[in-house]
Amino acid sequence: MTTPNLVRQYNKYASANKSNIAKALDSSTGVGEALIPQHLEKVITNTIVRLSPELAMINPVYGAQKFHEFNRVTALPSAGSRMGENAVTPVKNSTYARDSIPLKIMRRKGAVTNFQQDASQDFIDSAAAEMENHLQSHAFDLATEILYGNELADSYGFAGIERLIATNRITGTVGGTVPSNLSFLDDMIDINSEKQGSPHRKAFLMSPKMLSFVSRLLTNVRISQGIVGQGLTQVEIPGGWRMMAYRDVPIIASSAMRPKQQMTTVTMGTSTTGGSLPTATVYHAKVAPITYNGEELASVDAQITTGAGATNKVTLSWTAFVGAVYYKIYMGTSEANMVLKKVIPAFTYDGTGTPTGNVTTTDILSVTAEASVPTHMQTDNPLVATGGVAPETVGLWDLDDFQGLGKFPYTNSGGSKFNGLVTIEPLAKTDDFLPFLIKTYGALCPSFEATSVWQRNIRIA
Repeated sequence: MTTPNLVRQYNKYASANKSNIAKALDSSTGVGEALIPQHLEKVITNTIVRLSPELAMINPVYGAQKFHEFNRVTALPSAGSRMGENAVTPVKNSTYARDSIPLKIMRRKGAVTNFQQDASQDFIDSAAAEMENHLQSHAFDLATEILYGNELADSYGFAGIERLIATNRITGTVGGTVPSNLSFLDDMIDINSEKQGSPHRKAFLMSPKMLSFVSRLLTNVRISQGIVGQGLTQVEIPGGWRMMAYRDVPIIASSAMRPKQQMTTVTMGTSTTGGSLPTATVYHAKVAPITYNGEELASVDAQITTGAGATNKVTLSWTAFVGAVYYKIYMGTSEANMVLKKVIPAFTYDGTGTPTGNVTTTDILSVTAEASVPTHMQTDNPLVATGGVAPETVGLWDLDDFQGLGKFPYTNSGGSKFNGLVTIEPLAKTDDFLPFLIKTYGALCPSFEATSVWQRNIRIA
């Protein structure tokens, strides 16, 4: 057979095969049936883009203990060291306060079936993939608790840096203020330095968008470059410079500092019994969930007027917000003067502390803030977007173990073997399942908060 004939024959069979394959892969009725009705991709793309750089900043400290005890220096030896040559030197000691924090339990359980493991073994290790996904969620839980945890609101959680920073908490203007220069970062560094925090390990926390914004504000960058044989040259960079640090303080781009979503609609009800709110008064309220993104945008304004009873209360209700771990409740007599009244967990618990469901309602009984809101948070207002741009939070986190908030005591021994906070361990096989457990037993240590700064309501435009 000549070469042209071979080509024609090949094209003939190729055309027929192409038609047959197309028909076989079409599962429409009366046309054909898929040759491969189900196929697992060998490469799985994880679309979760949030990382947890916050966990890389803390200093894990292992100890076989249920409570971590520490000494807090409350006063240095008194001033005055001048005296005569033959004087008797007086004793001037520091003063200390003994303190302790209970270590909290964070656990999550997962499982895959042996059938799933066997059926997918040519494409993926199902057990390993599921463990990795659980580990990632556990890391997000841990990072969120480190930043926004509130043990006053949820006894099963521990205090995070937002709840702990009291001395240098800057509320800001409702709707956010747009900085025109980097003086707001300078002010945060100066606050730290005035408390002798200059030599401490520390970092700025801000969203990636805020990092891009402050980088654009730094327009006077000069780089000195050495060129062999030509000495030094200076290069001016008029913007486009992405900062890794500012005044030698590293910048951590955390996606937990900028709202990504808005809380759904909240409804209000009132009762003339059970509380102590004034009669015939209009109240406005908003609810803001705390998720892996941090505090989200608050719900739209809801309002109600109390009745004529002497013991009024207000009840707020909503649909469970996906991903919420806490809720912040804001209320006031107008939309403009709302402040934080209450923080609650997003989950209900039974008597053993086992999560049983979602919290979707809460009562406000008094005009004063509840115990879940410490004094320094009682002037917080809800995060409200301006022109579609969400206000953000920027933090300066002092990571010193003893004069900062950088120590994380933990006691899960498996974590100590791997020099980390998290332990992954297999559980007893149940029926045809391969169960596993991921856990952390620990808490952020509130050694000293006055060298850290928490600034709300900064906006990029």
